[in-house]
Amino acid sequence: MKILNFCFILVLASSLYADTPAALNPYTFVGRITDARHEGFDTNRVATIEAADSSGTLLARTKTFYRAISSRNYALAVPMATSTAQGYSTQGKAVTISATDNVGNVWRGVVLDATTGASGGVREVDIVLSKDENQDGIDDSLYNELLMQWENSDHWVFGETFNPYKDYDGDGVSTIKEALSGTNPFNPSDVLRITRFNRHNDETVKRSNGFVELSFNGVGGRAYSVETASDLSKKDWKTSAFQIDTENELVNVISLPANSGSKSFTVYLIPESSTNAFYRVKAK
Repeated sequence: MKILNFCFILVLASSLYADTPAALNPYTFVGRITDARHEGFDTNRVATIEAADSSGTLLARTKTFYRAISSRNYALAVPMATSTAQGYSTQGKAVTISATDNVGNVWRGVVLDATTGASGGVREVDIVLSKDENQDGIDDSLYNELLMQWENSDHWVFGETFNPYKDYDGDGVSTIKEALSGTNPFNPSDVLRITRFNRHNDETVKRSNGFVELSFNGVGGRAYSVETASDLSKKDWKTSAFQIDTENELVNVISLPANSGSKSFTVYLIPESSTNAFYRVKAK
């Protein structure tokens, strides 16, 4: 009889805890948080990111960080569980992501489709903290700033309506693209471009295809990558790894602190083949 009672207690205990939620590996949102000018937040300019469930319960909080060889500046790990539990999310559940910028502005719903995937998963989400009440695709404060610059420039024409997608200074890049890349949209000599390019056949590289030396000017707060194409008509651009100065580590991006100002960079790429290729620098 004692043995039977003992067995009964074990079965009862098992049934009581069968549905108890178990913690799983977190689901992580990673990416880059920028302002309306696409200037990233780093150690000198920090944004705070939070995730909450549908009831408003805080699930995770983190701050932006800075790494020179990464375009990412945040990683938000949302706790996951096998079933609904306080302080945890489950696969497929909607979460609300909000961010607070360096001057205290709170931006909610910055990710429209913020649902958690499978435990241990990672989702790349870039977040731009901006307000676009007229829904023209441009932050309102940035639009007003560019409008004022245009009205005080030599490119203003009486009776003409300001168009941020127009190339007023004739350097081949639109006004809004220049503003987002950190160059002056009303100065034709200030534009993101490759300033020096050389292809070397150097035995010390120990690569039959030699290496490419490429220089450009970067602006603080932004990240830059180098893209390569084999045929301009096909537009088969793809990100290429490169070395920074004399460093041996291959990276895909250079990220500059917001307070670093303008800086000239020289990077080194190993071509995939000895055939002709096209290169361009892209601001993120």
